[in-house]
Order: sequence, then C-alpha cells, then structure tokens
Amino acid sequence: MPVIFNILGPLSVAVDGELVPIGGRRARIVLAVLALEANWVVPVDDLVDAVWGSSPPASARTQIRICISSMRRSFAAAGAPDLIETHPQGYRLILAEDQLDATIFDARVRRARSLIAGGHLKEATDTLRRALSLWTGPALVGLTSPPVQSGARRLEEARLRAVEERVRLDLELGRHQDIIGELMQLAADHPYREHLHAQLMLGLYRSHRTAEALEVYRRIRSTLVEELGIEPGPELADLEKSILLGMERDQVVGNGAWAS
Repeated sequence: MPVIFNILGPLSVAVDGELVPIGGRRARIVLAVLALEANWVVPVDDLVDAVWGSSPPASARTQIRICISSMRRSFAAAGAPDLIETHPQGYRLILAEDQLDATIFDARVRRARSLIAGGHLKEATDTLRRALSLWTGPALVGLTSPPVQSGARRLEEARLRAVEERVRLDLELGRHQDIIGELMQLAADHPYREHLHAQLMLGLYRSHRTAEALEVYRRIRSTLVEELGIEPGPELADLEKSILLGMERDQVVGNGAWAS
C-alpha cells in the first residue's frame, strides 16, 4: 500500500491515495520535524522546542507523547502502522526513499547530475522538470515553528539551485525565448539572487533584447547598492561588460556553475 509524505508544499500524508488526518498545529509541527529528519531519531526535547520554543508547559513531554499516539492511530487506521518508532531518546519516522517527496526530489536531482556529467543535457533537463514538478508550494507552508522554517529554507534553497541549473540547460539548448517569462518572475520573486538575474540578462540578450538585458543589470545593481550597500558580483559585472562590448550572443555565458 503506497504511503506518501509531502513536505514540498503544505504538509500532507496520503495512504493509497487517501489523505490521512494529521491533527492540529501541534501535531503538524511534530510530524514536520520528524519528516525533515526522516529515518533519524529526533530527541523529545527537539520536538518540545519546535512546538513551544523557550516557554514549554510542564506537560510538554506528555503532550508530545499524546501527539505521537494520535498520529499512530491515524496511520494505523489508514493501513500504514509502524511508521513512527519510539527510542529512548525520542522518535523516528521510518520512510523509504519513495515515500517522501523530498527524497524523491533529491534522487531525481542526483540523476540529473549524472546525466549532465554524461553529456545528456536534454534528458537531464527533463529529469529536473520532473523533480521540480513535485513542488506544490513553499515547503511546509503555514507552519511557523522556527526549526520547521529552518528546514523549509534548506529545501527551498535546493529547489532554487535545481531551477537555476534547469534554466542553464535550457539556455544551453537554445530555449532562451521560451523561458524569459519564467525568469522575469523568478527575478522578481528573488530580487537579491544575482545568478537568476544573470540568467535573465543572458536570455534577453540571446533573444536580441539588448536594452532590456542591460536594464535588468541596472535594476539589480540599484537594488544591491541602495538596500545592501554592495556592488554586483563578477558574474553580473562581467556579463554586462560582454553585452556592452557586443560579444557574439552564443559566446556570452554566465559563470554560475552548479556545485555538487
């Protein structure tokens, strides 16, 4: 019976295609922390901190046990018992790689890296698209616990790196005109992320939209200088210089490599 935990968007659990009731805020935070650390034991004190921060009630550990028991009953009723193990230090959520969307995402990204190393760029791009299609919104959206938000930020950074690499491949495959709209939205959503702006500049320049490409540079430079007090990094500065010098469009490349 397939079990899927989703954290690349709103937290949800489905067993055989049917959503499993998780409970209220407290239970959802506990489950989110366990899912972020799937297959690792999470100490009870970490769960208490995630739910109540520095001001837990005297009954906090008891309430965590109640949350775990309630979730176990829900999973068992759905036909998926024994997902949560009890250990002397805390609890462990036991999931196979294909039972958590975040690990499926990671596996597809690793596959894309292998394809890139082998020179199979189109297949790598398709694989990255399949990885990114798992996202249904911001990771663990709606859960305000600081430890959960920290884990969500790590997931979001992995998503953005995958997006940037997929865009790089699209640019290399000559699909610059197809992705300009997406890049404009990404640059607007991430006004300080220089590599995305460099990719937008490159896409515009290769689409013979030189003035717009230079305007992207002027806009992000103004943002960085006025709001952060810094100049653009070498990737953006070198790209602007190349465009101003009128280099051949297929020779102008960004410097942002996908680190492993």
